[in-house]
Amino acid sequence: MTAVTAPFFARTLGAAPFALAGVEAAGRAGGAAARYGRNQLADRRPGLRGALDVAGSAGLALAAGFFAASSVLWQAGACRAGSWAARGLGTPPLLEEASATAPAARLGTRLGFERSAVALSAALGAVVAVVLLEFTSIRTVIGLALVPVVLAVVLSVVAFARGRAGAAPDIQAPTQIKITKLRGKPLGVLLIGIACYEASNIAAVLLLLRAARIVGTSDVLSTLQRVALYYAVYQLAAAACAVWAGRLVDRAGTGFVLACGGVSLLLAYLGFAYVTPNSDAVIIGCFLLAGAAAGAVDTAEYTGVARLTAPEARRAGFGMLAGLQSGGRVFATLTAGGLWSLISPKAGLLVCGPLLVVATVIFLVRVDRPARDPDEVAAGRA
Repeated sequence: MTAVTAPFFARTLGAAPFALAGVEAAGRAGGAAARYGRNQLADRRPGLRGALDVAGSAGLALAAGFFAASSVLWQAGACRAGSWAARGLGTPPLLEEASATAPAARLGTRLGFERSAVALSAALGAVVAVVLLEFTSIRTVIGLALVPVVLAVVLSVVAFARGRAGAAPDIQAPTQIKITKLRGKPLGVLLIGIACYEASNIAAVLLLLRAARIVGTSDVLSTLQRVALYYAVYQLAAAACAVWAGRLVDRAGTGFVLACGGVSLLLAYLGFAYVTPNSDAVIIGCFLLAGAAAGAVDTAEYTGVARLTAPEARRAGFGMLAGLQSGGRVFATLTAGGLWSLISPKAGLLVCGPLLVVATVIFLVRVDRPARDPDEVAAGRA
């Protein structure tokens, strides 16, 4: 649905960039709060995990249905923000589970694979949207997004029913998020760099809105189709670079990968700021750079935090990271959208440049690969 969100808000509902930024910021904040609440409830009452999955999937289905039928900005904004909250409520902590089972020597590879799978599913959805837009309207495409969501609801209900009927699983003691366990200078420096980077990480829908306003005409694909295709390019780049970054982090550490991501995103912003209309190759290149940064940096951030925290404090580390990501992206999106509406698109995109430079310097100078236990290294090679 993200592939057609920006054109739907801007062209169908006439929303300004700041309005779209506000919707995305509210959605990200709501999604983060819902995810935190889910984790807390699941820790205290593990039997609620299945019910939370069902509730999240059902909420996502309702939000998608009302979003397709919305006719004014506030309705669409509420539905979009609600879909983020439902996604946060119904999404299990896959990266935490993956980090708990992966050997230390292959932690980056495992987390990169998980991030790549998410990006590939989003890319597939964008390609399907491109095909559907050839035959139907944008509202119908959004409505058809209900099909996989309803399927997810059915699967969640079936899994929940089977889980209740089966034997009680061996539940470990709840792991509460305790910020006091997060100590150590390397972790603190890494989190400072991440905070600077995420405070410059504009939501992808604003980049899609920028593309929708400068994309050239074509006899083959409509503007809506081309914007959806750009989003597919963005997600494919994220999928490929997540795998690459995971393997590189296992060999060289997180600092270099994070710095490369910062440079890549900065170049993408420069391209989007100065691109001229009908420059399709430049637009595609910018989405490739932004997608590469998204996939590589997400993988490196989670891997770095996982390595610099003890297993019993990893939930706390991931919780802190998720909070920094959500808060930073809310700040970046609101700032960019506001300056875009008040001054120009160039101002909205370039305002994030200085913080990206600071983050890149921190990643290059101070963040390095932590030492690992030789027994863990041998186990990972086996």
